[in-house]
Amino acid sequence: MKNRNFGSYNPPPTLQELIRLKEELGGHDPFYAGLNFYLELGSFRYFNTPCDVVVFGSNGVDGIHYGFLTDFGTVDQLEHAPIVCVSPMDFDRPAKIIANDIKEFLSLLLTDEELFYNVFAAEEDYRAAKQRWKEEAAASPYGPTKEQKQKRADMIRVLRERVSLPQVENPYRHLELLAQQRQERIAALTQDLLGVVGSLAEGEVHIPYYVHKDEGLDIQELREYMLSAPALSKKALIRDIQMNFVLRDEGELRNIVIQALTSLDLIDEGKRIMAEGE
Repeated sequence: MKNRNFGSYNPPPTLQELIRLKEELGGHDPFYAGLNFYLELGSFRYFNTPCDVVVFGSNGVDGIHYGFLTDFGTVDQLEHAPIVCVSPMDFDRPAKIIANDIKEFLSLLLTDEELFYNVFAAEEDYRAAKQRWKEEAAASPYGPTKEQKQKRADMIRVLRERVSLPQVENPYRHLELLAQQRQERIAALTQDLLGVVGSLAEGEVHIPYYVHKDEGLDIQELREYMLSAPALSKKALIRDIQMNFVLRDEGELRNIVIQALTSLDLIDEGKRIMAEGE
C-alpha cells in the first residue's frame, strides 16, 4: 500500500475497511455498484490535484476524484484529515473541501453526493434539482433492476455495521459551513480558495506572487522568490502554480516547484508532482 500517493502516511482504518469490503465483493465493479465510486490508491492524479492531497477514490466521470487534504503534511493521521473533491475540468476551482473526515464523506456520499461536484445558487435550487433527478430516474427505462437495488442496500447495510457513520442533518448548509470555516483558518489566500493554513514566523511578511496561465513567467524572478519567501508564501504559490500550469509540460517550472518543496522538507509532495501523468 505504501507508494508515492500515500508517502509517509498509513492507510487509515476506515479506508482499510473499504478495501476489505471491495475484496469481499469481488473487485472494483461490485464496489462501485454499491457506493458509486472506485477506490484509487495508486497514482491517480491530474495536473491540478494539489500535491498535499492523498487520493483514495474517483467517481468515474470527468476525472472527478476524492482525497485526504494533509495541508502540506501537517495532518497527523489521514483518518482525521479533511476530504476534498477534485474536479479537474473546473479550472477556476478544481478542489474544494467536502467533509471533515472520511466517515463524514461516506455519510454524505450515500445521501447527497451531487453536492460534491455541482454548484447551486441556493439550497432551494439544490432541492429542486434533487426532485427533478428523482423523477427522471423513476421514468427512465435504464435504471437499476430490483436485484441491483437490493445488492446496493445490502452493501450499505454492511458498511454501516462495520463503520460508524455520522448523521449530517442538512448537507447543503453543512458544506457551506465547511467552506466558511476553511476561510477562517487560512493564513494565505490562493486562487482556488483552498488557501494555506499555518502562520508566519516573527518578522516574516507574506507578499503574494501572482501567476496566471495566460501570462508569461519570469523564471529567474520566480526562482529568487522561492529562495527568499516565507514557507507560507511558498506553499501558496505552489497551489497557484499547480492550478494554472501543467507541470509535466513545464520542466523548468516543475524543477523550481520541487526544489521549493524539498527546501521545506516536503518530500512526499514533491514525489506526487513527479508522479503526475505516469
